[in-house]
Amino acid sequence: MLFVCFPLALHAQQPDTTVAMESLEPEEDSGGASSEIRFFGDYYIAAGETSKEDVKVYGGDLFVAGTVDGQIVVVGGDATLESTAAVKGRIVTIGGTVHQNAGATVTGEIVQANIRKGINIARSEEAPDGSDGPKFDFEDDFTSAEEWEAKSLVHPDMDTFIYNRDEGVLLTPFKWRWDRGGRSTFRTSLSLGYRFGQGEAAGRLSLEKSFGGGVEPILFLSAFRQSRSDDGYRIPEDENSLSSLFARQDFMDRWSEEGYEAGAAFHESVIHAKVAYRSVDITPFGEVTDLVSWFHKERTFRAPLSVPTGNVTSIAGRIAVGALHRKFPSTGIIVALDGESVLSADNLENFDRFVTELHVNWELAPDILIRTRTMVGESEGLLPHFRTFGVGGLGSVSAHPYKVQTGNRMVQLSAELMLLPDFMDGHHYLSLFVDSGNAWDRDAYSLTDFSSIGENALSAAGVGIGDADLDWRINIARSLDGRDTWETTFRFHLNF
Repeated sequence: MLFVCFPLALHAQQPDTTVAMESLEPEEDSGGASSEIRFFGDYYIAAGETSKEDVKVYGGDLFVAGTVDGQIVVVGGDATLESTAAVKGRIVTIGGTVHQNAGATVTGEIVQANIRKGINIARSEEAPDGSDGPKFDFEDDFTSAEEWEAKSLVHPDMDTFIYNRDEGVLLTPFKWRWDRGGRSTFRTSLSLGYRFGQGEAAGRLSLEKSFGGGVEPILFLSAFRQSRSDDGYRIPEDENSLSSLFARQDFMDRWSEEGYEAGAAFHESVIHAKVAYRSVDITPFGEVTDLVSWFHKERTFRAPLSVPTGNVTSIAGRIAVGALHRKFPSTGIIVALDGESVLSADNLENFDRFVTELHVNWELAPDILIRTRTMVGESEGLLPHFRTFGVGGLGSVSAHPYKVQTGNRMVQLSAELMLLPDFMDGHHYLSLFVDSGNAWDRDAYSLTDFSSIGENALSAAGVGIGDADLDWRINIARSLDGRDTWETTFRFHLNF
């Protein structure tokens, strides 16, 4: 069974469209049981009522206060189990979430498939200590989605399916990790795939040695052929892939790197860091002429980046400090610094490039949260064109064209006031947001010339509404700097 979420985005001048898709193949019904099937509407099983059939709801929510002897499948909605509910079979939600109140019992397993968590399987038996089994709610799901996993510093997880204008289809079906089930201090990780648009293999092989002691410092060596982009903060890879596939829009600029890196990583509860010596051969992507899009076939993808080929050696690293595993909603701060210093390059002058991010969450009142992200980009030396900072477009400043401003310095701020579902007395949240940013060349003015930065900044404001499970969100934004532009986007993630 395949569930596809396809959103539409409208823009007065240049549309921004993102899409998302998850799939799951549930097991065939067992025992020849018949089914109660409902389309496009909510379905209720009242307290004291018993359903001896499988229950399937498509395009609606299911509320269970009674007993279900069969399995439950909900597509495009949530399954809510009241305290008196008893489910003897498996529960499957696709594009939704299982909400299990205290007292509800589930004999089978719970399977959730949604855009943030992929496919999540949990057994619902009572815990050995007598506590309730797994619960799924807004806060738990958000916390899981927002965790900063230190393992991704060395060997980042890759989506199995990636689709963009540079690589075409990139399939990475082989993803292995060997470490004796987590018991060894040595770890070998391998991701192996194929770029159909470029006709070549791609992937990464990493060797790691950890030293334990709680904070687990790590020495590592990685060899790879992968794409690289400075636009990862704009949009998650899954949304970008589906935007390319459905709407012929790619929100990342990227180039190919082949080589190795060796270094050290470190992580504990509130800090993680990585530093590496890198030696890579960089190449531009050749234009892919047979890209397929299901809609908006009249649009033309941006051309690949103009990138000088050659070897580049550098020292690169990242350090992040803050509440890395924060509870939502809560007050917290995260500061992250990404940097790279080029030591030598065949066709580039040496340069340094740094990006500082500051994330601040403030729980203004119960179920009212202010979220902010501030980004500052700085460089030294001659920053090549493909590494310049860009402001404007999705994930940057709303209601403006993609990278309408570029330069070797950058400042941008995103902030939103979120009224969470409990505050709204419903299953949705409301967001009021503002975006502002400026990219310029250092010869024009300094990072401390706030007057000039403000005078030249792009800005926008808008309102968003989304569901409690963060599976979709509609934004309506308007430019605030004289451009008569409205923008409507339909997202499957938060804006930042």
